[in-house]
Amino acid sequence: MSPIDIKAVCKTISHFVTNAVIVRKKCMHLSDVVFRFLSLCDIEEVKALCKLWFPLDYPNTWYNDVLSNPQFFSLAACHSNNIIGLIVAEIKEASRVNEEDSSLLDYGLIYNADVAYILALGVMEEYRRCGIASLLLDTFLRHLTAQEMKKVKVVYLHVLATNDKALRFYEKRNFRMHAFLPYYYCIGDKMRDGFTYCLYVNGGHPPWTFLEYAWHWCSSIPLRGYLLLPWRMLKYLVRFMFKILQSREATT
Repeated sequence: MSPIDIKAVCKTISHFVTNAVIVRKKCMHLSDVVFRFLSLCDIEEVKALCKLWFPLDYPNTWYNDVLSNPQFFSLAACHSNNIIGLIVAEIKEASRVNEEDSSLLDYGLIYNADVAYILALGVMEEYRRCGIASLLLDTFLRHLTAQEMKKVKVVYLHVLATNDKALRFYEKRNFRMHAFLPYYYCIGDKMRDGFTYCLYVNGGHPPWTFLEYAWHWCSSIPLRGYLLLPWRMLKYLVRFMFKILQSREATT
């Protein structure tokens, strides 16, 4: 995993803040919000916020890891020296994902790609709907487009099936449901369903069907002269068969 380019992240934050202030005039000025990386000095404050925002109990080792291990991207939004929002994500090898997420990437990518797993994204209630969560997420996604992060092919997260606000938030940002996870969460003494949501980046894609491989292969071969017409006909035939397959899957 490549180290975090702090200068690039700060430049991204400055860009988004400048534009966000223009759009969000009714909210507090985002120029008053300070963005910085989290450290072990923030552990007690982060613990309190996570207990307030999320229904899961994280062990102390989790907090130590996300605040000190360089494989985690842990960014905070602060106002008046208090943390009002944060995002925590882990960059890891695709081969290290849990079994329920093993189908995120095409098999040809798994052993030579990284994935980005969003562990936490939250904002204090009184600061919501001011663009802070979007700014935190956009900063992280912009970070993944850096040259040294090109191995990252998918960003994914798990979310409660009943968390409609979170589902709408990620869907508006082009995340799509990848899998339904029955009884995935244990909250209190009850088992709750969840979803895996994902966003493909840097050329990543889910496992392809045979027709998708055929279409990609046809599209990648340039031909000229007398072979061009039959080759185009073959490409159109593959595309037509692929659309039929998609429509059948949508109706099932």
